[in-house]
Amino acid sequence: MRVRGFGGLIAIVAALLASAPAALAATPHVVQPGETLWSIAAASNLTTRTVAVYNGVAEDAHLVAGTTIQVPTVDEGAAALAAGTPAVAAPAVAAGPVEPAPAVADPVAAEPAAAAPPGSSALEAIAPAPGMGHVPSPYGELHLIPAAADAWNAMRQEALDVYGVDLHPGGPVSAYRTYEQQAALYDLFLAGLGEPANPPGYSSHELGTAVDVPTPEMRSVIDEIGWKYGWGKVHAPGEWWHVDYYGG
Repeated sequence: MRVRGFGGLIAIVAALLASAPAALAATPHVVQPGETLWSIAAASNLTTRTVAVYNGVAEDAHLVAGTTIQVPTVDEGAAALAAGTPAVAAPAVAAGPVEPAPAVADPVAAEPAAAAPPGSSALEAIAPAPGMGHVPSPYGELHLIPAAADAWNAMRQEALDVYGVDLHPGGPVSAYRTYEQQAALYDLFLAGLGEPANPPGYSSHELGTAVDVPTPEMRSVIDEIGWKYGWGKVHAPGEWWHVDYYGG
């Protein structure tokens, strides 16, 4: 075939590119112990449903550590949702899917009762130590030191008024927790059943000056206004859900 002029060459190249299949831009992610579809999707600012549909798995699928899941771009995820069909081969999932939830919620609530690890009863809400302040949550009133609680409640009110977002801890031990509760969370982490946790005696939760929030949206609001109230990121740089009180 003879091409007449540079313009003809451009037209042919454009036609060839248009007919070639689009390359996937999704990022492969090796599932780590304790990770869920929720945590993987949240880390990429995607919904759990987007990542699930793209990979052809249920939203509550329990991913097997060591397998690879594809994290799509926003456009690829949107296309998969619109088509309602997976774009890649499904990764391995464990039998008997469990409800995905960040470890800031009760990390054993999603496990069958018979499989609950030793010490799981320690991960229930407890009565506060004398003199503690209170913050509302879906699990009842949880506890922080008084100055932290007062600042949190004031920040929560602004979040509701300005952003329409209710700030609250993500589980019954996501504000103040005892040494025993921190030890139980640390044991879950070591067993590959929970998110990263400090050893007991080394967590600001035990001081009543930290909260784990359940959604990136809440964290983004705290990033915007928390400085006014002495709340923000201090410890645990790898844990987006963890915020600390550093005010007076």
